[in-house]
Amino acid sequence: MTVPSQLAELAKLYQQRNAQYGDTYKRVGNVLWEIFDGKINLETADDINRFVTFTMVIMKMCRYAQSFDDGGHADSLDDAAVYTQMLREIDGDEQGE
Repeated sequence: MTVPSQLAELAKLYQQRNAQYGDTYKRVGNVLWEIFDGKINLETADDINRFVTFTMVIMKMCRYAQSFDDGGHADSLDDAAVYTQMLREIDGDEQGE
């Protein structure tokens, strides 16, 4: 497969996902800004791991919200459940559990 043909396939994938989820990637920043009251302190790699995993949960919830009126989006809920357990593991590692 050539680079142009791969990019064309990826454009189709983007259009499909964007039709389903909308521009959630453009709204997540506002949600995080509100949740963290406009400030967050990331000083270590572990802090960043926790934050990135947390943001994945928020992204999945934003995607779920996009489908709320249509009955939700089961895959987003499943993904969020996995990410919350990953976050719990990271928290446990930091707390020595």
